[in-house]
Amino acid sequence: MKETVDQISVEQLRAFITACEKGSFSAAARELGKVQSVVSTQIQNLELDLNLSLFDRTGKYPVATEAAGLLLPLARQVIAQMKRFQQAAASYQAGEESQLRLAFEELVMPDRLNDILAAFAERFPFTQVVSNTAVDNEIIAMVANGEADFAFVTSRDAYPEEIDFTNLGQQKVLILVGREHPLSQANIVSLNDLGKYRQIITASATSHKRWQLSAQIWTCDSLLQAMELAHRGVGWVNAPYEAARPFLKTGKLIELNINNALTSWSLGVDLLWSTKTPQGVGAKWFAREAGRLYGKYYSEPVALPESIVNPDSK
Repeated sequence: MKETVDQISVEQLRAFITACEKGSFSAAARELGKVQSVVSTQIQNLELDLNLSLFDRTGKYPVATEAAGLLLPLARQVIAQMKRFQQAAASYQAGEESQLRLAFEELVMPDRLNDILAAFAERFPFTQVVSNTAVDNEIIAMVANGEADFAFVTSRDAYPEEIDFTNLGQQKVLILVGREHPLSQANIVSLNDLGKYRQIITASATSHKRWQLSAQIWTCDSLLQAMELAHRGVGWVNAPYEAARPFLKTGKLIELNINNALTSWSLGVDLLWSTKTPQGVGAKWFAREAGRLYGKYYSEPVALPESIVNPDSK
């Protein structure tokens, strides 16, 4: 069977499908823009290759057999997959990458990320997106080592030479506690008040001092775990609104009202990429749209440095 199946052509399957749908070989020929004899021959050859009778020809018009009815949806799937194969090949030929790898620090996970990813999926249906979270220098290493195409990080003073970046704006971060935490009862909370209670920091054990406000801290590499601990009264935690929304909606966490500049505590956000990795059309589109993530969604995207368009320019 293998040798005969390998001989089956797309044209044979199209003739078979169209004949089933139109009810006659002549109607199928008109639909396909071919003479009837060609369509009849294609179907006959398909029957020979399969060693099956697909049409009963005893009447005025051919009638699809039971076997044809069972094979028809499979034939349609083959044609659909072939079309998808051709579309994917055309996309890759046009410069679309097969995969886009993103990495995020959870504290700067943008609220509107899923809006842009949904738009990306529609625009680049054959590019797989892989998203990961990491903390501190781990995420910078992912870009430097070629493990991530883009990384969203809190702004630093400097990056390794092989990494380029652009500033995307500011991410507002909330200060949250569980309902049973002593700070939840205060109308206004000061920095001194925060310093009296345990702070749960999403950071590595070696870099937590970037975020430390309290003398007593716990660290973990999962923001979800940190918020769950805060919900259980272990301490207070910083989190962006999008990540905290389920906890706020269910009342598991509440936002503290801070009486100084931390009322609107914002973190600068940088987008990183490697100067050694050329960017495909999907990556360039994503980088442009990323400029909308930390402001009004329909604002003009930030201008991209030349190195993201032409990695050899540096």
